[in-house]
Amino acid sequence: MTDRTAAIQTVGSGADQSAAGQREMLRLVSELYYVRALGQPEIAALTGFSVSKVSRLLAAARSAGVVRISVEGAPQEPAPLARALSTALGVEVWVTPGHETAPALAARLCGVAAAPRVAAELPADGAIGLTGGYTVESLVAALPAASLPRTVVVPLVGGWDSSNPHLNSNEIARRMAERVGASVRMLHAPGLLDDEATTAALLADSAVTATTRFWGELRLALVGMSGAPRHTPGYGTVMDRLDDAGRSRLTARGAVGDVAGHLVRLDGSFLADEWERRTISIPIETLRKVPRVIGIAAGSNKVETIVAGARTGLLHLLITDEPTAAAALALVESGR
Repeated sequence: MTDRTAAIQTVGSGADQSAAGQREMLRLVSELYYVRALGQPEIAALTGFSVSKVSRLLAAARSAGVVRISVEGAPQEPAPLARALSTALGVEVWVTPGHETAPALAARLCGVAAAPRVAAELPADGAIGLTGGYTVESLVAALPAASLPRTVVVPLVGGWDSSNPHLNSNEIARRMAERVGASVRMLHAPGLLDDEATTAALLADSAVTATTRFWGELRLALVGMSGAPRHTPGYGTVMDRLDDAGRSRLTARGAVGDVAGHLVRLDGSFLADEWERRTISIPIETLRKVPRVIGIAAGSNKVETIVAGARTGLLHLLITDEPTAAAALALVESGR
């Protein structure tokens, strides 16, 4: 063996020992944190490391596979409450966990919890349409990363809303496309226009039809649902586009919310109104032809809405949380 070969072997052995020592350090710090339940400041005091270095070592341990965290998977079968509501409404129901009563918290938690269930529904190609709303925005933010390069995401309703980002359907569509590795088409139109003639003219504009043509090619639609005009849930909704007289008018006519921009009554019938005719949204008959429509909503202000939405016959899957599902089931069983 030459001196050069021996030197190389010595260096290689030292490198291996160094790597093994580093991995053992990762293991030790991880054991202190995950097994012995010591806090990062305590570990820093014991080892002489800074807290930031302990944090970096824990992150490196996960990246290197020294720490492998597993979480129990979501149930594969619907809960008894979901089955009962499904039978009552005649539509598949998935119930997310959570017992929040505040509408904003309930909506956001439902969206986050629903993300894995919705991710399993995403098509590998074709078009995905979505509306805006608190719940849909939260769902999109929580979607696991994916790669769907043959899929395009398009808004189903107009909306350039700088004051309420959760109603900006274009931004939500862009974020979804980014999360799942798809392309996106923007809908260059506001949610509500001043008059019906302007709405009709805008829907015929080539800049708008470049996106709305995808409505006829949808493989999946994710639809949020707003509460009744009489509700003020503490966050901005599409109903805020109405003045007090408009809210009173729609309430008197039986509107309990909207599905993809279309007003609905509790019995599932659609309410024709000038407000709807001034709204940029996918036509009902076009939405009815989509192979898979998922409606998602939660909160005390959405109980009547999800019952009405299911009764329209548009939805194939309804996702809501436990309190909303229980209240909806009670409403249906009351005979209303």
